[in-house]
Amino acid sequence: MELTEVAVAGVDRLGAYALVRLADDVPVGPPGTFAMVRDPVGAAFLPRPVGLFRAADGRPAFLIDPSLGIGSLARAERLAVLSPLGRGFVLEGAEVARALLVAGGIGITVFAGVRAARLVAGFRSPEHAVATSLVDAPATIRLAPALVTDDLDLDGIAVVLASGPAGMVRAVAAVAAAAGVPCQVALEAPMACGFGACYGCAVRLDGTWKRLCIEGPVVAAERLT
Repeated sequence: MELTEVAVAGVDRLGAYALVRLADDVPVGPPGTFAMVRDPVGAAFLPRPVGLFRAADGRPAFLIDPSLGIGSLARAERLAVLSPLGRGFVLEGAEVARALLVAGGIGITVFAGVRAARLVAGFRSPEHAVATSLVDAPATIRLAPALVTDDLDLDGIAVVLASGPAGMVRAVAAVAAAAGVPCQVALEAPMACGFGACYGCAVRLDGTWKRLCIEGPVVAAERLT
């Protein structure tokens, strides 16, 4: 599988994040899937996984945190992109309207454009919390040290969808399980290829190590071990 070079239309600030919009169209998968992106000019690192979605202008876009050492992706004139990859959220239309979205940090990007009953999102600072504007749902924001699981209300919720750091999604999955509400989680793991060749994204599922890019990133919460 090869990455396709595309032009960058522009980069906008979204609070603490950078919103990178692509000039050329590339396939955008359902929420929870991802793309591998690389700066093809003098890049010293492997492709990085990003959550690709449609920006307000309809262009494919993704969000990055420049403070994490991948700021060159927000400065490049062209990018190499491979998309879509992985497995996203499995939802029926009626479930989305009664879904609770729970996001931590940049994990909120997998919910861009999703219309749900409610969103609970946790961030390090108010500047990071600006990213909630990507999601079409009434939002409750938790700023550190508050937790997204604080007083998590599951009344009337048909399904919980969680995305963020491992500890956070596991805590959300435990709350959903205790309430008897189905839960799907989007996991995070280092990835070098995105399609199962390198085994760098192995996580424990069903009691054994499996490649997240093949099994997920979205999995049913009961598979977490």
